[in-house]
Amino acid sequence: MTGQAKKLTTAAVCTALAVIMCVMTAYLPLSFMPLYLAAFCIFSACKRSGLMYGALTAIAAAGLMFLITGLSVKWLLFVVMFAPYGIAAFFADRFTYFKVKTALLRALVAIVYFNVTFGAVYAITVNVASVGREGINVAEWVELVGGYPILALIATAVLVPLDFIFSAMSRVVLRRIPGFTESKKPPLGDGNADKPKADDVFGYEITDDPDPPRERDGSDDTHAAE
Repeated sequence: MTGQAKKLTTAAVCTALAVIMCVMTAYLPLSFMPLYLAAFCIFSACKRSGLMYGALTAIAAAGLMFLITGLSVKWLLFVVMFAPYGIAAFFADRFTYFKVKTALLRALVAIVYFNVTFGAVYAITVNVASVGREGINVAEWVELVGGYPILALIATAVLVPLDFIFSAMSRVVLRRIPGFTESKKPPLGDGNADKPKADDVFGYEITDDPDPPRERDGSDDTHAAE
């Protein structure tokens, strides 16, 4: 399988997983965690297939979610906050939480990002007044929790720690998804030259030899000398 085909296969798998997460959000009341996992799928597509494939994954997931939910608060959260977050995390991945300076910088960026995007979702939903078939009057609902400043503070207190979990989880999960390497053609006369290559679900070549070579202990040479 060629490099482009492997990237396309990985992006397709990430898109399918992101869509599943979006569908779960559509049918789970007051839940945004699947959108967070959908953002992680977009991030994974960026890391393993490239920024273009990650953006296509985000667009495809947002489009399919719209077909399911229509214009809704959850769809706006995904389009305005979580889908771009998956792409933004691709650029912010160099700033780790496990070093003091980079941790402070990433935490500051996360606070600014979540407040800007959350404020954008709030402004859109208030102007629309009643969003989609959910029929939620967001302005009245926000007043019940003490107004937008309180709601933004709660959202920041929840989402910034989730960014730390996102960063730590990415280092664990991406170790299970190997990077792309160009396969080399075997030399002429190699007995494995015509052997068919097997690929896993992500399109990576499975190279485990079912009959690994045994270490020589010198016994064959002894018999040969006799």
